Amino acid sequence: MIISASRRTDIPAFYANWLVNRINAGYCITQNPMNSKQIRRVSLLPDDVLGVVLWTKNAAPLLSKLPVLEPFPYYFQYTITPYDIDIEHGLASKRDVVIPAFLQLASQIGPGRVIWRYDPILITRKYDVSYHIRAFSRLCGLLSGSTSRCVISYVTDYKSVAKNLREIGSNQLELTEKLQLTQELLRIAKEHGITLCACCESPEIYALGVEPAACVDAGLISKISGKELQIPRDKNQRTGCSCAVSVDIGAYNSCLNGCLYCYANHSETRVRKNYAAHDPWGEMLIDQIIK
Repeated sequence: MIISASRRTDIPAFYANWLVNRINAGYCITQNPMNSKQIRRVSLLPDDVLGVVLWTKNAAPLLSKLPVLEPFPYYFQYTITPYDIDIEHGLASKRDVVIPAFLQLASQIGPGRVIWRYDPILITRKYDVSYHIRAFSRLCGLLSGSTSRCVISYVTDYKSVAKNLREIGSNQLELTEKLQLTQELLRIAKEHGITLCACCESPEIYALGVEPAACVDAGLISKISGKELQIPRDKNQRTGCSCAVSVDIGAYNSCLNGCLYCYANHSETRVRKNYAAHDPWGEMLIDQIIK
């Protein structure tokens, strides 16, 4: 079993103490977000966990607590995008917190276990193609040597974020424009020794030389653990997703990063109420979650 912590919320940034407490307890409780009556006890014992994937935009609160993860093969999916507070209004300062934490994390666990995510790529009047080229080049310069892979994806117009995307003036690139931008990002990444990968994108993207990404990567976990693992693909993910089967221990409507493009939050009011109800000693991330 692979633990995903978490596609649904930023556990390292906001719930690091809870994660440590649950690992020490050896289990946690999760709730099916589609059916609140389905409750599952998830073992967090090293003998039961093949690996842990941690998703975050700010690993700083977890850096001093990394020893609790040592019994597990683990790695980070660490998102650093080029947007300001108009798009990510709850995120800590990238210059002062987010990027320094990325660099420190890589120095502690190695660049191969810190996957940089430059996603989603959002196109607006402010964040146009030329802006992304400049921002990606700057970030590659800052992160070079501290990561070996960067995952990109273009913003998806999920139903839960469609209104937000309209309000910020998000534009979908034509395929030709998308390929031109991707080609430039690929060139910049190569110059900095970073392999560019893409998540659930069109075949034309991969034809450029961009590698397919498996965010929950059984191959990487096998490499970290030194054991060859045979884990099936997760059929519940999007078409084209190569992720291995995992158990997500997070909860929707609980992330305070405030990203307007995120499908996991539906209401800031709900997020605030759920966060206030969080008990770092509780079995479940959010008990009686408000959907």
